[in-house]
Amino acid sequence: HTIDGFSGHADRRELMSYVARVKPRPERVITAHGEPQKCLDLASSIHKKFGLSTRAPNNLDAIRLK
Repeated sequence: HTIDGFSGHADRRELMSYVARVKPRPERVITAHGEPQKCLDLASSIHKKFGLSTRAPNNLDAIRLK
């Protein structure tokens, strides 16, 4: 999925709101393009609130998308 209507500077509240309303519900959310701890914190919050699988990859990690 793409996030239409967001700049690269959406805040945590905007991102959590997007996850709450996105249809169809994603199987996994990958948080990237931010400070490593902030990405981990956001991934953890998404997992706890929505029960979704999340991942906050390290810089230069490869992720296989199916």
